[in-house]
Amino acid sequence: AEYGSSGINAEYGSVVKPAIENVDTQVQTLRTTQAKLKDCIENLSGDLANIADMQKDLPNLEHYVKKLMSIKRRVTTVNSVLTNVQDRVLMLQTRVSKEQ
Repeated sequence: AEYGSSGINAEYGSVVKPAIENVDTQVQTLRTTQAKLKDCIENLSGDLANIADMQKDLPNLEHYVKKLMSIKRRVTTVNSVLTNVQDRVLMLQTRVSKEQ
């Protein structure tokens, strides 16, 4: 079957657009989850620091607080990457929409 360029663009858009929207939805969900994880890590770090300050006879929790802060930095980095991915997905959505 022969397609004109508009037929190819429409077919391309009908295949690509749902995939892009799916990726966008998954990225948004992951970003939300990452933000919640970051908040939990911050809360836990604060709680551990408070416990360590109040209970001097407990085992040293500083090591665990440092580990949590390291994880928080990694979560922040992943969130930054996800933001860049989402920006690119939105750019692709705009291009596909313009071509249709």
